[in-house]
Amino acid sequence: MIEQNPLQPTSVFHLFDEETRQGWMSRQTYTFKKGEQVTSPFDVADDIYLIVEGDVRIFHLHEDGKECVLGILTVGDFIDLARIFSNKESDTFTIALTPVSVVKVTKQEIVDEVTHNPKLSFALLQHFSDQLRDVVMILEQVAYDKVEERLWRTIIKLMEENQAQDGWCPLPPYLTHKDLAGMIASTRETVTFLLNKWMQKGIVRHENQRLWIKKTAQM
Repeated sequence: MIEQNPLQPTSVFHLFDEETRQGWMSRQTYTFKKGEQVTSPFDVADDIYLIVEGDVRIFHLHEDGKECVLGILTVGDFIDLARIFSNKESDTFTIALTPVSVVKVTKQEIVDEVTHNPKLSFALLQHFSDQLRDVVMILEQVAYDKVEERLWRTIIKLMEENQAQDGWCPLPPYLTHKDLAGMIASTRETVTFLLNKWMQKGIVRHENQRLWIKKTAQM
């Protein structure tokens, strides 16, 4: 079964057999500093990256320079897995949100695994179907929901409930107002205005360089 984590691309790494996973994770690592570009649409290679440490932002870049954030990739995620199964060139960028380490897995290795494992093939088909459904849902939200509603829904999904303290949950420390704006098709200025509004209302606070959300709060 695919593991779901709203707004973050679904991890499929656990679907491969343990021997294969261990072999990939033990390969030579390539490192990137926080803020460095990890991949771009202009990369031409026969392999893709598998993240073994850190977090990256994956996004499209509009012609006016605005970023459309597709999600956050983390340990065990392949970067731009879909391009293995497409004849079209990739149109995504990834930037390191934290120090990042990756290993290379060839496209042919992935194809061979999928070809010889019907169960894995079906699971990946489910994965991409779920991603398509999520895209449709996001389009509906952008078309019909207010910006305030989209932002609130987003930060609720991104709360790290396993780090809750006294009824407050933090957002990931690397998330910026710009990242949040890219996720909801808005602007950094609008996100900042709304977060300040909620701080005054007492349902959001800024502490230890992180945003915290009151678990029982409603917008």
